[in-house]
Amino acid sequence: MKHYAKMIRWTILGMAFSGTLAMLAAGRSAANNLFPLSSVPPENEFDLYKHPKIDSSLCRLIHIFRTQGYAAMKQMADQLQIGFSGDLLRLTVVSEEAGVITTTNASASGLTPRIVSMGGKVETSYRNDIQALLPVDAIIHLATEAHVRRIRLPLKPRTCAIVSEGVYKTGADSWQNLAPFHNSQAVKVAILDLGFTDYERLLGTELPSSVTARSFRSDRRMDTNVHGTACAEIVHDMAPNAELYLVNFNTDTEQHQAVDWIISQGVNIISYSIGWANAGDGKGTGPITRDVERAAQAGITWCSAAGNDARVHWEGTFADPNSNQFHNFPDNDEFLEITLPPQQELWVSMNWDDWGAWNGINYSGSANDYDLLFYVKSGGSWSYLFSSDNAQNGAGSWPTEENGIYNDSATTRTIGLRILKYNAIRNCKMEIFAWGVSGPIEYNVPEGSLTIPADSPYGIALGASDVTSDAYHNYSSRGPTHDGRIKPDFAAPSGTSGWTYGSHGFYGTSSSTPHMAGAFALLKGKTPFSLSQVLDIITTRALDLGDPGQDNKFGKGRLKLK
Repeated sequence: MKHYAKMIRWTILGMAFSGTLAMLAAGRSAANNLFPLSSVPPENEFDLYKHPKIDSSLCRLIHIFRTQGYAAMKQMADQLQIGFSGDLLRLTVVSEEAGVITTTNASASGLTPRIVSMGGKVETSYRNDIQALLPVDAIIHLATEAHVRRIRLPLKPRTCAIVSEGVYKTGADSWQNLAPFHNSQAVKVAILDLGFTDYERLLGTELPSSVTARSFRSDRRMDTNVHGTACAEIVHDMAPNAELYLVNFNTDTEQHQAVDWIISQGVNIISYSIGWANAGDGKGTGPITRDVERAAQAGITWCSAAGNDARVHWEGTFADPNSNQFHNFPDNDEFLEITLPPQQELWVSMNWDDWGAWNGINYSGSANDYDLLFYVKSGGSWSYLFSSDNAQNGAGSWPTEENGIYNDSATTRTIGLRILKYNAIRNCKMEIFAWGVSGPIEYNVPEGSLTIPADSPYGIALGASDVTSDAYHNYSSRGPTHDGRIKPDFAAPSGTSGWTYGSHGFYGTSSSTPHMAGAFALLKGKTPFSLSQVLDIITTRALDLGDPGQDNKFGKGRLKLK
């Protein structure tokens, strides 16, 4: 039996380098840090963080807290951007039994007073999920409650920027001076993002004179990231008369609530330059893509960034020709090497095609158990570091592994990843994303590198094309989706200028997405047409680039309005 855990997105836990690479799991001798290349780490390595309800990321925090103290635990949490408020850890408590959909907020259950009695605080809740602050040493006690199904770190998103002339490149300027034709209604656009630092300074210049701003973060701060401000600039450049709603969040639970509110405000278009991994099956289902579907059912057009991860993505079917339980990459290599520069974080997410059925709130789960092992190369040989070894045993357990590492040294390190087939009845199709490095990673497979929710059939996904040359940007994530659909739907300019990122400083599908959202707002405001009719106009006028016809880089073509 192994621990039941899911380490999701970039709020992930791992090891830190300190001059030389240091193991943070206390109690292991130096002799135990090295393993033969063909060996599986000792069984007690898998047992160390085993728990049927608590994610291994949290178990690792608890272990460091108990063996090395609060300061060591907090230092690692800060390096890997794991959320604390004071001395309390932010986490998500999933209530009730697997497969049971709670229609009312989970905080109405008896878990809230129990969390408070342990010195914690409930910040917010959505259906089965309670986002709470809790002392680290209380987590194990909370897991004994009958109504607790799982305790995990909150899902965390990442922006799709690499850090406007797009108005002229797309031809939006030819529409802007036209008088509205049989249309007097204002168009509402929500920029749903992680933060809007300095947006107040731009009111009346780079942004409209007034906007509606709403934070769904637990601390209600808007000034947490400039990324949303840059996206809002582009929407306003494209559609100067649109009403803007600046809405930010920081976790999956907060996003669900933000989407509920956006729907209630009668918003027409959402610009979403955010991507997730390990948050769905890549076939258009899962809790994040469900938000896109709910918005579409309310008549909202949702524009999503495809992602910037084509160079840091690998996928392939598990292969073990020498029958030692480890996957073989090309040339029978069991290691996928990643170069990690000094003072840099690396996040690795792995999933495979065994999610089970989606019931609208959760998957039925995986019974094929794979693990992700981390190594560092030293003197030409590999030293084992740690594993992400969650339990996949059905009952809603997701086919995901994720962990992170921080290079605190002045030396570039070589990290090795191995895939272990721990207990599986079939060779699944595996997928890996490695964030924090520019790539390309070893054995890079750009195809299928879409982030979630760009896989949603209810949204419009945007790839990145150069604002000057129309060239495809090779980091731009591409399809197909895991069920074979062509994505992205369109490409739009990247490498544009603005107040936030400066001259030609806004690169990535994060830049492309608000161009498309702004185009929808512009045409919707100037014509009597519905948003679906506007989509037809945009599709008809798109500039076909790359392979003739629709393809997995440019979609139906680059945004072109004239």
